[in-house]
Amino acid sequence: MTVTEKIRKRINWPQLKRLAWKTFYVFFSLFALFQLYILARLYLFASCVIPTWSMSPTLIRGDYLIASLQIPGRREWQKDGQGGYTVQRKEGQREVRTGDVVVFNFPYARSKERMTLCNDLFYCKRCVATPGQEYGWWWKGRRRSLYLPAKGDEIPLDSTAWKDYRRCIEYETRQTLSLRGDTVLLGDSVVRTYRFRHDYYFMRGDNFHDSYDSRFWGPLPDDFILGVGQFIWFSRNPDSGEIRWERMFRKL
Repeated sequence: MTVTEKIRKRINWPQLKRLAWKTFYVFFSLFALFQLYILARLYLFASCVIPTWSMSPTLIRGDYLIASLQIPGRREWQKDGQGGYTVQRKEGQREVRTGDVVVFNFPYARSKERMTLCNDLFYCKRCVATPGQEYGWWWKGRRRSLYLPAKGDEIPLDSTAWKDYRRCIEYETRQTLSLRGDTVLLGDSVVRTYRFRHDYYFMRGDNFHDSYDSRFWGPLPDDFILGVGQFIWFSRNPDSGEIRWERMFRKL
């Protein structure tokens, strides 16, 4: 008997086949689970980590939260032919409400003066006012308030409106809104009224004494919203590495 024949006799072929099928099933199951995870991330939810204390005590540095993409609806990005993007939003479960914890693209990630829709930086804040509402706050002893435009709202343009809504109008029109004396110009044209094309929200951190939010950079257009936070799924102290078990699966 040759060496090859001896080796063949020693091999347990049925057991080897069962092992091969088990290995195939394991890899197939892992592949299927990975595909389901990718689909869920694309259509249902996003996972985000909190890097600051601006939302404490609700969310603290090192918390990981799940945000639903179905509130207000999943976004589809399209190039607009001018080097930017427009958003088409699928129908979602509901609109963003006052009190929701919202994850959104930070509008001024690339420029402090112009809003740009990009994925460079995400913020997480609480929505404290929705389209059609007015929000007021105290800051360094001065009282301020701002009306949040709803899509289709038409406002008169004067020096106050120019100050409050200049960057919103420039984002919508891709033109410069300038003030010459008491006259407002959009590009080279004099404009006395403006009709908004988007809904706007006011975002504020729960730790409002230490939060960079709409009080400083203005209202947030609807197409910058990624989703609404649902719960904390994991939490780790970024300094010590300690897992905060008591914060896990805490509903927002």
